[in-house]
Amino acid sequence: MRVVHLSYNESSGGAARAAHGLHTALVAEGVDSRMLVAHRQSDDPRVEVVDIPCAETRAWNVVEESWISRERSDVSNTFFSTGGPGSALAAHPLVQSADILNLHWIPRLAAPQDIGDLLALGKPVVWTLHDEWAYTGGCHYASGCERWRTRCDACPQLRRDPYEFVKTTFEAKIAAYARGNLVIASPSRWLAQTASESALLRGRRIECIPYGVDLDTFHPSRREAGRARLGVREDEAVILFSADTAAERRKGFAELCAALENARAALAVSEIAASVRLAVLGHADPATLPEGAVATGHLSSRTALAEVVAASDLYVLPSLEDNLPNGVLEALSCGTPCVGFDVGGVPDMLAQSDGCELAPVGDACALGAAIARSVRNLAALRERRAAIRSNAERRYHPRLQALGYLALYQASRESSSRSVM
Repeated sequence: MRVVHLSYNESSGGAARAAHGLHTALVAEGVDSRMLVAHRQSDDPRVEVVDIPCAETRAWNVVEESWISRERSDVSNTFFSTGGPGSALAAHPLVQSADILNLHWIPRLAAPQDIGDLLALGKPVVWTLHDEWAYTGGCHYASGCERWRTRCDACPQLRRDPYEFVKTTFEAKIAAYARGNLVIASPSRWLAQTASESALLRGRRIECIPYGVDLDTFHPSRREAGRARLGVREDEAVILFSADTAAERRKGFAELCAALENARAALAVSEIAASVRLAVLGHADPATLPEGAVATGHLSSRTALAEVVAASDLYVLPSLEDNLPNGVLEALSCGTPCVGFDVGGVPDMLAQSDGCELAPVGDACALGAAIARSVRNLAALRERRAAIRSNAERRYHPRLQALGYLALYQASRESSSRSVM
């Protein structure tokens, strides 16, 4: 069985890392798995780059900059995409040779027309959802809007849309998805549920298959090296936050800072507050960082990233919208306890994990109280690391993800064969 994964990036960004992780897990199971990407980040011979015409890309960038980026409202600053320009994927030799096509994060790699052309090939097509884009008119997270239940138009994330890009994109997806059998895989129960209620994906087969995590790289044994990398003392409680950019509002950095203030106030009477250090992975404006914070910036080395995660005593996920964040999975794999808001797919990971807590969405006081409880019981929390790691091994081993997808691929092939007969 040859499986071809279509992804804008090979492994840069959370969605691409998840796609590459699945590809790697399938290869480990003896599957002929390949990736077709717009941008590669390694020399993996199983990864090929598709040619996207530069002139079309430049032209589409001008369109999106002028009529999408400049027209964004205050509702959200998360990425918004029409999907263009596309790249005639259906004619690519790797696609032609595939038994299974697995779509991942594909805006700017595949326009709606390309998705329709892939479905028209008659091959089984599985789409792994990494956000909400597959069933919206352009947003990747809906920020409370529910127009996707009926028809996207007059998008609240845009101040104006005079050329009706949102409506056009939504209608193009309707036409594209009607051209073949599209099967959906969702990492989280939340995204599976919303997809099943959407106008675009309602009635499709939707399976929930959690991501796997690289248990070899993200391991508790990297803790000592990570503490040295951060330059922190053993008696300091390291609170970790990670995001591609802290300025993306749905990532909740403002709520995190408020929660830390609340936690410090609660801990002040026990003189523990001075021992709390915030570590920030990813881009963050230095002016926004609390006093004493350690900013690592972007770490291209997976080993260095794992060291920082393992070094932390508590991973905090203040996201206001999220699917099944890799950061939480990597923290659990390192034995690092987590606290976060009860949103999206986060409860899937934390509700059953020892030493982890959930707070109501956006409630910085409740999140701060959870942080304070963790720091106050730091010794006991550190003793739970082995149990947290063991739980991650049971629930997020890459082989579990690979086997789940292999079963879905096989069922999709059988369904496609019956439809042809």
